Amino acid sequence: MRFSDYFKIKRSRRDLWFDPVLSIDTPLFVDPFLLYAQEWGPFKGSHAEIIGFFNYVFKLIAAAQGKPSSLRYQKAIQALIFPEVQELCLGYTESGTRGSGSGRDLAKVIAGAIWEAIQAGTDEITHFEEISILRERIGADRISDITSGLLRRRLATYTAKVCSQHRIPVDTANYSRGFYDTNQEMWIPISAGLPRNPYSRRPVLLAPQRYLRHLPTINAHDFWDYCYFNENETIRKEFSYDVTSRVSKSEIIELARRHPELRRAYVENVEGRSPGPYDIELDEKGYVRWYDATAIYCQNRPLAFQITSETDFFKVVDQMVDEYRHFVENNAGWRLLWNDNGTRKGERAAQLLFLGIVKHYCQANNIDISREVNIGKGPVDFKVAIGYSFRALLELKLARNTKFWNGLSKQLPAYQRAERVKCGYFIVIVFSESDIQRVKEIQQVIGKVNQATGYAVKGIVIDARPEQPSASKL
Repeated sequence: MRFSDYFKIKRSRRDLWFDPVLSIDTPLFVDPFLLYAQEWGPFKGSHAEIIGFFNYVFKLIAAAQGKPSSLRYQKAIQALIFPEVQELCLGYTESGTRGSGSGRDLAKVIAGAIWEAIQAGTDEITHFEEISILRERIGADRISDITSGLLRRRLATYTAKVCSQHRIPVDTANYSRGFYDTNQEMWIPISAGLPRNPYSRRPVLLAPQRYLRHLPTINAHDFWDYCYFNENETIRKEFSYDVTSRVSKSEIIELARRHPELRRAYVENVEGRSPGPYDIELDEKGYVRWYDATAIYCQNRPLAFQITSETDFFKVVDQMVDEYRHFVENNAGWRLLWNDNGTRKGERAAQLLFLGIVKHYCQANNIDISREVNIGKGPVDFKVAIGYSFRALLELKLARNTKFWNGLSKQLPAYQRAERVKCGYFIVIVFSESDIQRVKEIQQVIGKVNQATGYAVKGIVIDARPEQPSASKL
């Protein structure tokens, strides 16, 4: 359920806040560069606050000469611990609103990146997210956690104003890390009146849409693209082979560490651009519009299940998967997997659309569905269960995925063995005739997998081509 639905808000053009789904994190992030580019309302002065914090930490690490045993270095580590701001309902944890945040280990990674920047001749921080180009494990979610953590009191002020305008009930929320006072060299606690999330029972924080992106403006892959198109000769000499526009982050980090002048040129280039927030209406990645479309579909096609046996349970899973197929193929759900310019959306969009259909039915029938569950062999896409007795694992892939057959013949059976789950589902989305040709042998492959493993895997092909034959001609 969206925030506006739960609190019965009729949004208008004046409502510039992002309307989160309260039970599932939306994979968007607070981008510090957008704050730098356009400070507004309670966020005026926010960039200076962020940079003031990082310059303070920068000086601590410089004074400690990068020695982890130094008291100054340890003080910097303590300041750099940023728990995830779960109240925003943003990030990569689609099964809920609880991610990993930034603990002490990650604080050490960030401190290490700052020390490397100091060694490379950097004497002050202008955009802290530049550190993501120098180390692994500092991605969009971490940058967003840090930004939101530093601006928590501003987000709380903004949310309180929205609640006052719409007469939304609030409770007192207490935070031990409300904001960081560099003069006192400590986190200052705050109290704020915030609405309550009915699913997590945690407070809710709202963020302006204008500050949200699917990736930070300054990021490692954008840095590589800049170098690839503007400093191609340099990186060819550096790597001594023909480089492409697609490389690993470790290779990008290697280049960034060796060439601080390229990092500086890149940041100056970004400052000359006019970056914008994620377009909610266009929804090019398929991160937002899936929820409303699937909610309407499920309301119009309610399902009630009676489950007393394992056979009943698997029939229910079959039915929910079939509803997803029907939605995509016969109710124009395929449109949500394509952009207006004719390009296809990614695998995450297809998975979110699937989650939308199945989660609505699961919630209505007291069935648990979890997204990207780590079972020891890696993350399985979905797990549907009623207690421990009735469980099914589901993988959803695009036919064009290069790891397509590996997922079917190795990945899903390995998950089933690890979880001791009898039944697995391998759902494939096809977008073109070439995709159709590619999956023709899927049932034969499934037969071999089931025979070899003793587990039951069901293969389902879903046709998301924009021009499908009408039902009367099938």
